[in-house]
Amino acid sequence: MSLTLTLAVRDLDRTAEFYGEVLLLAIERFAPSPGHPDVLLLACGDTAILFRELAALEAMHPALFQNLERHPRGVGMALELPLKKLRPVLRNIDRHDLHTLYELEDEEFGRREIWLHDPDGYLVILTEEPEEAGP
Repeated sequence: MSLTLTLAVRDLDRTAEFYGEVLLLAIERFAPSPGHPDVLLLACGDTAILFRELAALEAMHPALFQNLERHPRGVGMALELPLKKLRPVLRNIDRHDLHTLYELEDEEFGRREIWLHDPDGYLVILTEEPEEAGP
């Protein structure tokens, strides 16, 4: 089964910079069809996260989005993204002077995590799992 999440963001360029340049994730920018606003795609296995500008979503679905600004986006949701190495991302986070909520390390299982918010307030949890031991 595959899953597609669509997240509303204020500024597509700022979102592309955060996920692509700061978090070092492969993010693709494209127009779904001629004349339509650009979308960002972050593919994670069988899951696709689409980032669309809030103004474009609101224009397409005004009734659905008329109350969106009353509530913080992503409340109760976290995007958990696995990375091979957290160290380069941590350097970028420091370089951009971003605030992290947590840096956790589970010594028993060798798992590391960084918790932070993206520019639109979505909670992002970056994980680094231990490397698989060979046979």
